[in-house]
Amino acid sequence: MRLTIIAMMILLGTTANSAGLFSWLFNSGKEITAEIKLVNKCQLDSKYFIVRDLESGKSASFANGFAKLTTKTKSSIQLQLSPSVKNVTFAGNAVAAKKKMKLVADCSERNLNEVSKN
Repeated sequence: MRLTIIAMMILLGTTANSAGLFSWLFNSGKEITAEIKLVNKCQLDSKYFIVRDLESGKSASFANGFAKLTTKTKSSIQLQLSPSVKNVTFAGNAVAAKKKMKLVADCSERNLNEVSKN
């Protein structure tokens, strides 16, 4: 076991990478407050987006392009539209939570679809 960890550190090369590896191995599931920056490439105002923890169901709104969400490291979080937005869907990718992160809202035709033409 010890030899495996040393070998992994050597393969990764730098102290920064090995520190990141140890953090990933031993801090998975630790409760954090994720600070999420929204990069909005959509014609929708940022106030219409939320970030949701897919495991707990908790969500947070964006204010001035930032949201804070209490979650756990490595929990799956996803950028979504607020439930108040009707007739439109947005398919954001689920990503692993970390303390500081950036999510991109890209409303190209393949991501933003009209659901109903009523």
